[in-house]
Amino acid sequence: MVKKRVEYGLLLLAATVFHIFLVDYLSFFVLAFFLALPAVSLLMTVLSVRGLRAELEIKSASLQKSVAIQKREALVLSLKVKNNTFLACRVRVKLAIRNELLQEEQTEILFITAGPSGQTVEQVLSSRYCGKLDCRISELRIYDYLGLVSFRKKTALGESLVVFVLPSVYPLTSLAGGSKIQQDTESDEFSPSKAGDDPGEIFAIREYRNGDPLTRIHWKLSGRHDHLMVKDFGLPMSEAVLLLLDLNGRPKQLDGLLDSLYSLSCFLLEHQILHEIEGYDGLQGGFARTRIAGQDDLNTALSALLSPDRLQRQPLSLTNCGSGCGYARYSQVIYLCSGITQDSMALLGERMSGSRVRILLVEEPDKLEKMAPSLAAVPGVNLTVIDPEHMGESLSSLTL
Repeated sequence: MVKKRVEYGLLLLAATVFHIFLVDYLSFFVLAFFLALPAVSLLMTVLSVRGLRAELEIKSASLQKSVAIQKREALVLSLKVKNNTFLACRVRVKLAIRNELLQEEQTEILFITAGPSGQTVEQVLSSRYCGKLDCRISELRIYDYLGLVSFRKKTALGESLVVFVLPSVYPLTSLAGGSKIQQDTESDEFSPSKAGDDPGEIFAIREYRNGDPLTRIHWKLSGRHDHLMVKDFGLPMSEAVLLLLDLNGRPKQLDGLLDSLYSLSCFLLEHQILHEIEGYDGLQGGFARTRIAGQDDLNTALSALLSPDRLQRQPLSLTNCGSGCGYARYSQVIYLCSGITQDSMALLGERMSGSRVRILLVEEPDKLEKMAPSLAAVPGVNLTVIDPEHMGESLSSLTL
């Protein structure tokens, strides 16, 4: 804009000098034209701004205000700018994308000519870290036709779009079967999707198939239907695992913590093990414990952990672990963190003495060397280091 003003100033100076040295109607009209031009440009711009509209949409999902993608997956955002008047105007759009997990924001500046037919600009969005991305039009600035002045339009910026970048799910090959966890669990709840061997609960009644045990034949219903009907028993769902999360650290650590949490939770759900996740909920302003019985519960818990009101540094979960918090009913507590001290390990073992405690420490090996001398073994507490640079290898060798 400074360049345009300098160019206009030089033209106006030339017109003034021309009129001084050549006093006639032609030089007068030339000078008057250059003097009136900014006012006419500004008036036309003001008239065109009244019909200006800008909207941000997710391509192929324009009716949705939120969508979930994987890390490094490309998502196309469509920025639509239209002027409902017969005039066109030059617009600078500032697109803000904020990662609520990292508390970081990046902006993209786009220049668009908005006319009656409208114009659409596509912006490719991708993230190397998981988290909740808030995408919005943070500023709409209109320039006059000469580029001499500009002003902001405060209305019609549209609603923000939410993009969930999901954590990665790594296979926990060493935990296949989950038998050690299930041996310690008892529950009166049964799976709504899978049959089991508990005769105390009927999962479903179906027609007889070759190989079905004769003891499961439902004789009364078989007599009514003139063919054999078989009872499928229920599958008890265990609930003895708590995933305790401290979501603090550098970007790689935060990403590794959520990858570890998500992989563990998906593994437990796959093996029909009810569990709970406890972490700091920024929306409620305190610690919350969410019962995970299905994928919807896991997504809800993840959304709360990534809430926009999350503190830059959350309070440690260990400060919330008291004797009255009901931890005694868990046979296994998995504490996920990015830093730990000898005193914290001892405190965790003391307050959860009735449970098997596993600490998953997400830290790079070269940075762990400074911490290692102070991490002596604590009775009842097992420590496993997860390398955020090699998540797959670290989690594949995990044992509980």
